[in-house]
Amino acid sequence: MPSLLRTPLFTAHQRAGAKVVEFAGWEMPLHYGSILDEARTVRSSCGMFDVSHMGRLVVKRDKGHGTRDKGSDDNVAKGLDWLVTMDVSGVAVGQVRYGFLCNERGGIIDDLTVARLGETEFLIVVNAARRETDFAWMRSHLPDWVELVDRTFETAMIAVQGPDALAIVDELAEGALKPSSLKRFRIGNFALTGIECLISRTGYTGEDGVEIVCPADAAEQIWEALSSKGVQPCGLGARDILRLEAGFCLYGHDLKEDMTPAEADLMRFVAMDKPFIGREAIEAQLRDGIKRKRVGLKLNTRAAAREGSTVLGDGQPIGVVTSGVFSPHLNTAIAMAYVATEWAQVGKKVQVLVRSQPTDAEVVPMPFLPLPSQKSRHD
Repeated sequence: MPSLLRTPLFTAHQRAGAKVVEFAGWEMPLHYGSILDEARTVRSSCGMFDVSHMGRLVVKRDKGHGTRDKGSDDNVAKGLDWLVTMDVSGVAVGQVRYGFLCNERGGIIDDLTVARLGETEFLIVVNAARRETDFAWMRSHLPDWVELVDRTFETAMIAVQGPDALAIVDELAEGALKPSSLKRFRIGNFALTGIECLISRTGYTGEDGVEIVCPADAAEQIWEALSSKGVQPCGLGARDILRLEAGFCLYGHDLKEDMTPAEADLMRFVAMDKPFIGREAIEAQLRDGIKRKRVGLKLNTRAAAREGSTVLGDGQPIGVVTSGVFSPHLNTAIAMAYVATEWAQVGKKVQVLVRSQPTDAEVVPMPFLPLPSQKSRHD
């Protein structure tokens, strides 16, 4: 069995007493004492997450191939446009967009963000468990004059999230221009504690904040600087609660290769007016009508519905839970599920089998909480 990977911050997590677990082939902190306390801290003040396990891929023009057959510089964007559902050619330098990498059947290979760093250079952030799959798929479908480089192991990534996040990161930034100057879903270069970093105003919690990409050997310096400002380290447990409260999907659970953006109710991140792999299949599905749809469920219990739990309508199976947690901010259990389309309307009363017992639930809008920014990671 191959050994688990470790992020550049692994020893910092050990020093802080983190409970470490396996996640997507990495040793990652689950919590530093209390999952619920960490989730509350992010909602009330500020928390930081080591997200270095996520894949960071750079796509750019390969200068070693000369200029023949490449046409304009924008052809790098056009090459990416064929791969992903969002309109990459329309992304301005410094802008970040969320979308999907789909197969020919319209199934979601991964959900990802694409940031335009320059006219011919893009940073793509992918899920840890899908990094190698994504890289191979992209390489096989990109022109050979487009360079694809995996920067995951030479960099680290830290997410700083919560109402106080921007003010704290600004305190560490040098120069007149501060990270708080970024609009939502924008990215730029800033120096933190003397270290050049790429900072994007993005995140996976529903709170405002940033994600910082820095050299791997500088990660501990930035982590400790944030800690000295009182930022609470948070683990995967809190991250799961926060992202579900925000209505964000987790790949491998709420999104898979046999699920389409239409079924996931995420067509707002699909540019159907351009060609991309999987578009025809999605068009056919929309034309014929989808049979299932992702919904949010609020349960009448504090006991979390686990992945795979059956959803019942009028006593009959109508769907299955893909993610479920206890929400400390709603003081009840919440879940995502795929249900038969006729049961997907907000307000529908259903039941979920929790520990084999039918529990009353209701289809509710997402996000589950009135968050500071109703714009999500997906915008």
